[in-house]
Amino acid sequence: MKLKGLLAVFFLGWMACQPSQEQLLCGKWQAFETLENGMPLKVDHSEIGFEFNDKGFYQFTSTLGYRESGRFSIKGDMLYTLDTVNKASSEKAVQIEMLTCDSLYLKMDANGSERIVKLYKVK
Repeated sequence: MKLKGLLAVFFLGWMACQPSQEQLLCGKWQAFETLENGMPLKVDHSEIGFEFNDKGFYQFTSTLGYRESGRFSIKGDMLYTLDTVNKASSEKAVQIEMLTCDSLYLKMDANGSERIVKLYKVK
């Protein structure tokens, strides 16, 4: 009985020390692979990246000089972004397929096709 109680305390302590999704997301992320319907897309991944801070703001850069920045939030496995630079934009949602201390996989719909962007943490 004491062992079960000790294990329960250890588990709860361990869970309390685990970073939240928001904490894991904070930092600069660089794309290294993009898949569309399971097939690799030939794009310049050095141009694709995110930066998230602990105040709820993000910046995004992509190919062809595309940029946006604004507010973000996480609800469950969904990442919501609202570009505040382009006033005509609306909130976007993408699914967080994987988020670890060094990897982020985002799944989204791109004109009816499933797209997955894989990123690694730069800092």
